[in-house]
Amino acid sequence: MGKIVRCFAKIFEEGIKYSIHVSIIVLAIAVIFSDFVWSERIQSSIVKADSSKVANIDAKKIDALMAHLSELVPPLSAGQETQNVQFLTEGESFLNKPSLPNTIISTLPRENITTYAVSEGETYWTIAYKFEITTDTLKWANEDIEDWEDLKIGQELVILPVNGLLYRVDEGDALADISSFYGVSKDKILQQNKLASASDVVSGQNLILPGARKYRTYTTQSDSVNQGVESYAGRILAGTGNFAWPVGSSTHYITQYFGWITSWYKHTGIDLDRRNSTEIYASDRGTVVAAKYGWGGGYGNHIIVDHGNGFQTLYAHLTSIGVSVGDDVEQGQQIGVMGTTGYSTGIHLHFEIRQEGTALNPLAYLP
Repeated sequence: MGKIVRCFAKIFEEGIKYSIHVSIIVLAIAVIFSDFVWSERIQSSIVKADSSKVANIDAKKIDALMAHLSELVPPLSAGQETQNVQFLTEGESFLNKPSLPNTIISTLPRENITTYAVSEGETYWTIAYKFEITTDTLKWANEDIEDWEDLKIGQELVILPVNGLLYRVDEGDALADISSFYGVSKDKILQQNKLASASDVVSGQNLILPGARKYRTYTTQSDSVNQGVESYAGRILAGTGNFAWPVGSSTHYITQYFGWITSWYKHTGIDLDRRNSTEIYASDRGTVVAAKYGWGGGYGNHIIVDHGNGFQTLYAHLTSIGVSVGDDVEQGQQIGVMGTTGYSTGIHLHFEIRQEGTALNPLAYLP
């Protein structure tokens, strides 16, 4: 019996180096196992002695063992956090030293945006775990980081106090519109940002949108120019709501405007010729819901980007396409090259802005 006790004590002593959770589990197993062994010995003694003898348990040894264990597990002070449970990774054993620090930082009250310097060995998911936020929340608050697999020691990250989005208010933004678009109540936004009323929301301000997501998941009509209507089902990257010119030139050469050309034919976009440069750029942030080669109902090789806010943009007559369906694109990102495919009489871009499937005059939305 002494060997068993010493064995469990040794396991516990090793386990405490890694995680208090592991050590407590081992202790519980030890107590159950010892109780079982002692019970079996007592019953065995009773049977052998015809119920005339009972096994003696050395209480002093048990007290000494418990005292030793209590030294290994110091009592937690008020507010002190427990150690984290470490999930296994390839090549690791269960009793493996966690790569996470011993405390979860976000259990301390955090109401404001903070910054955090990356320490040696940390990854984006260990940092998110430490602050008890999702990895999406961490990434969305630090959009300038291109390679999350290569964080540098000392690199500063923006940490939100809650899961959600960090939103920069643009000129003309109203709290009601922000609330409606991201599905977060106005009261929650005001409370989280310690604002008294909607009038306190001003251009250039950073707002914490608790619970908001950068992506919206729904099914959208993506393309009706080919035979029948096709749909894209998946997440959509929410756009900014502001459109930029899809070509790189500072002077914009328009060869065909939006509107009725004849009583029976309406030109549903604007045409920009090769003098605007042949590289084509996403007019706003969003998700590619169509990227097709071929006739395309006259559009030829074309791309449709959904901006997650009821708006879509279409880029037609391309010679090449640089994105695929499901790709997220940022405003100003190159997505294709101008061409003369489909129903076209020269190299140009046919550009459309649609709202809920209805073509709008792009010049009413472009700067």
